[in-house]
Amino acid sequence: MLIPKVLVVNDDPATLVALESLLTGRGWAQICTVVTAQSGEQALRHVLTDDFAVILLDVHMPRMDGFETAEAIHSHPRSAGTPIIFTTAYFNDDVNRLKGYQKGAVDYLITPVIPQILQTKIVVFVELAKRNIALQGRNERLETLNGDFARRHTEDQRRLDSILDGRRRTERRRAPVRT
Repeated sequence: MLIPKVLVVNDDPATLVALESLLTGRGWAQICTVVTAQSGEQALRHVLTDDFAVILLDVHMPRMDGFETAEAIHSHPRSAGTPIIFTTAYFNDDVNRLKGYQKGAVDYLITPVIPQILQTKIVVFVELAKRNIALQGRNERLETLNGDFARRHTEDQRRLDSILDGRRRTERRRAPVRT
C-alpha cells in the first residue's frame, strides 16, 4: 500500500528539523513520508503535485502566513479536503485559534508541542488517509465491476431478445393459416 505523505511547513529551520525528526524516527518510515517546506509558497507548490494525509502548518511566517497558506491550499480542488494542523508559538490566543479553525484547521497546537501528542494526531490522519485510499480503490473496482455487469446484462438481453424473436417467427410459420 502507498505510504501517505505529511507536509511540514515552518520558516524556522531548527523547528522544521525538530518536527521532521519527530516523524522520521524509528518505525516512522512505514507510517508516513515527510515532505518539508520553509514557506507558504513552497507548501503550495507541493500541494499542486502531491497528495498529503495531513499538513502541519506554522501560523507565523513571513510573506505568506499560515492562515493565507491554508486558505490557498483549501481553494485548490486537489487539496481542498486536506486536513491542516496549525502550529504556533506566537498566535496562541482564542481569536487566532478561531481564525485558524475558520481557515480550515482541524487542530491548532501551541509550540513547543508534546511529541507524543503530535505523533498520535499524525498517526490518526495517516490512518484516515490510508482508509480513504483503500476506499477509493474499492469504489474504482466496484465501478469497473458495475460496468462489466452492465455490458454483460446488455449482451444477455440482446441474446434473449434474439431468441424470443426467433421463436416468434417460428411460431408464426407453424401457425395454421385461417381462411
